Amino acid sequence: MFHEYEIVFIIRPDIDDAATKEAIERAEATITDAGGQLLERDDWGKRKLAYPINKHTKGHYVLLSIVAPPTLILELERKFRIDDRVIRFLSVKLDDNVDVQAQLDKAAERKAAAAAKAEEAQAAEKAPSAE
Repeated sequence: MFHEYEIVFIIRPDIDDAATKEAIERAEATITDAGGQLLERDDWGKRKLAYPINKHTKGHYVLLSIVAPPTLILELERKFRIDDRVIRFLSVKLDDNVDVQAQLDKAAERKAAAAAKAEEAQAAEKAPSAE
C-alpha cells in the first residue's frame, strides 16, 4: 500500500552549499532505500522565514513529492529530527492507495511540459524582436 505525500523541509541558511546538497540527497536516499519513489524535487532556495527559528530569519526550502509506504514517513521524520541542519519540516498526505506507475507517469509528463515551456521561453528570448 503506497500513499502520495508532499514533504517540505527547511535547512539552516548558514551552512555551505555542499552541506545543503548533502542534506537533500540524504533525504532522497532515505526515500529510495525504503522503497519509496521520488516524483518531484523543487528546490525553492533561501527565503525569509515567517518568524525566527533558532535565531535564523532565513532558511533554504525544499519540496519533495513522493509515493511511499506510511512507515517511510515515520523514518524520514525521525531522521529530520536528528539532523541538526534541518530546522523545520512538514509532511502532508495527499492521497491514499495510489498507483505508483500512474503517479510516476504524471510526474514525467509535468516535467516534460515544464521543460518544453522553459525551452519556448528561451527561444522567444533569443528571437529578435521586430520594432
